[in-house]
Order: sequence, then C-alpha cells, then structure tokens
Amino acid sequence: MLTKQNISFPNFLEDEFTYEWHMSRNERYAFIKLLEKTRPKVAIEIGCFKGGSLEILSKFSEKVYSIDIDPKVKENLHEKFDNVDIRIGPSSELIPKILKEIDKKGEVLEFVLIDGEHTVNGVKNDITHFLNYIPKRNVHIVFHDSFNPLCRKGIKKANYNSSPYVHYVELDFISGVFNPGKLYRQMWGGLALVLLKPEKRRGSIKINECQKKIFNTVYWKSIHPLRDRLIFLKPLVKKLIK
Repeated sequence: MLTKQNISFPNFLEDEFTYEWHMSRNERYAFIKLLEKTRPKVAIEIGCFKGGSLEILSKFSEKVYSIDIDPKVKENLHEKFDNVDIRIGPSSELIPKILKEIDKKGEVLEFVLIDGEHTVNGVKNDITHFLNYIPKRNVHIVFHDSFNPLCRKGIKKANYNSSPYVHYVELDFISGVFNPGKLYRQMWGGLALVLLKPEKRRGSIKINECQKKIFNTVYWKSIHPLRDRLIFLKPLVKKLIK
C-alpha cells in the first residue's frame, strides 16, 4: 500500500503566511532564512502562481518585481502587497527590461527566485539573463524544483563561466522529494543556489551537487528516465510522420 507524503504540513507557519505555497517544509524554512539574512533592497520573482513565495518576498524585501504569464495573477494579487510590482508576460522579455529599469532607477538587486517555466530551455534562459548582469552587491539566485530532472538539466546547462561575478553554484542547497502526493514516482522540489558578487572571481566556477548520489539513485527508480526518452523521441516521430 502506497503512503501519500504530505511535504508541507505541519509547517508551523499557517497563521503567519496564509497564501498557497508549493514548497516543502525544509524549502520554506531555508527560503525564509535566506531572506531574513539578506533583507534584499530589491528582489525578482519568476513564477508567482498563488502568491505563497511572493508573500515571503514581500515581507523581507523593500521592493519585489514579480513575473508571471497568467493575467489572473495580477488580478488576484496586485492590491495585496504594497511593495510588489507584478508584471505579466514571458520572462524572456520581461527580465531584461526589469534589470535595465532597476539600474536606471538606481535600485539594488539582491535576491532572485526562479520558479517559472519548468523546462530545460526555460530554466536555462531565465538564469542566463542574470549571468549577463553586473551586480552592485551580492545577489542570491534561488531555483525551485532543482530536484526535477528537467529543471536540474536546465540549471546545469547555463554557462556560469561566462560571468566573472558568479562565485558559487550548488544544485542541492536543499534536497528535493520523491513521489510527493499524487505525483507518482516523480522528483520535485529542492532549492539550488547561485551567488553573484560585485567583485570578479579568479579561476573557473564549479557546479556543486552535494546530493548527486541521492539524485542519481532516485532518478533510476522514478518515472523520469522513460519520460526523458519520450521527450527525446517526440521530434524524431514528428519527422517520420511528415
């Protein structure tokens, strides 16, 4: 008999943070602690959804730019947080515009949450915009769902050595979960962390995976190897049909 995991409750935060938040207990506490420590002047969120992580970002940041492709997000949340500017549209278009706007206004970016399109190219493209950015202070970039194979691949594909301001990359800052709830044999959750500093690093950057053995072990017991093969074969099948 399969036992369903409840990865969020009890989280002992129900009274303080009420918006729906799709992170596990350990992810929530790590996310909150990072924001308590950094207290960012400006934060950017990619992927707002129900506003759970945005509620935390709003509390600990002076200003937040939140990006989502769903117009209903702005309709539902734009009056809930005084220090949040919600932008609707593709992150590929909005991230460069917001970064230019931040510099033009003399604002200081210090925190980023990437939790938008959960595809290899989607994740890779989101982080690449920030690799082209010159930080004024330390910038903590957090990825959600780094335990998901497609998201993880997207994080790893980014060219961190293209930016001399990248000083740290860890895919398993917080480990993810296997078989959560109704997501049978799937791998989700986890937080990856990239640290940008205003001073240039010496030498090349290493991508750390402190829980790589756990990831590899779980991967071969999950549904993802079959899905990965199907994703790879899909364009080949289309060509054969044509």
